[in-house]
Amino acid sequence: MSDSRTEESVVTLQSKAEYENAINLSQHVPAAKSISEMVLDAFHTSRESDQIRELRVAIRQAHDAFDDDKAYDLMGQLKQLKDAEAADTAALEDLSSKFSISRILSCFKDDPQFQELVYGLALKVLNQTHQAISNPSSGKSKTARAKKEMEVFAISKDGISVTLPLRSPRAKPNVDREAFEFLGFTFVGEGDEAELESEIFVDNAGAEQPLTRKNIVTALQQQTAFDGYSIAAQ
Repeated sequence: MSDSRTEESVVTLQSKAEYENAINLSQHVPAAKSISEMVLDAFHTSRESDQIRELRVAIRQAHDAFDDDKAYDLMGQLKQLKDAEAADTAALEDLSSKFSISRILSCFKDDPQFQELVYGLALKVLNQTHQAISNPSSGKSKTARAKKEMEVFAISKDGISVTLPLRSPRAKPNVDREAFEFLGFTFVGEGDEAELESEIFVDNAGAEQPLTRKNIVTALQQQTAFDGYSIAAQ
């Protein structure tokens, strides 16, 4: 059983490396890249329960109203939910240590929520592929397409500015380590092996958001997070 899991892990790592190499090649049209990124985002996007999201908002509102008793009570409820979530995560890790991911998924193939995820994703791919084929590129040069794909933003605070290119979501954060650290995030490790200490940030409504370049840019543009910072397209 362990050999099976090891083989799956090796295949996954090889596929990931091949994908990250392919996604940055200019031979792939933007529509194809968008569809492939959409598939990955469906599984990689961090989600929190509606209950936790609502509690975070309620806690912030209680603090704003200086209602310490209510905020304290709500924070206790939030801790209970997060503890339950941690217990669920531990149980899932234990399950994954005993069975291969392919076997686990096969057991859920008839689960309504799993089918909703799979068929919902299949429908998006179907629609996006149809749109890409029906509306091919209007003949722009590769240079123009590359420029459009690689938008660059300047993030500023207290007279200091750093640049943040809007790279592929699969590009490692440490490529733009200066920009992430400028925003207050911390890396663990050195050089190419450095990874973000946290993969989320909390917006002004108290909701956790995946720590991606696109989400950072959107939050700065809409002023929903990173108070005190400004952003401008280059």
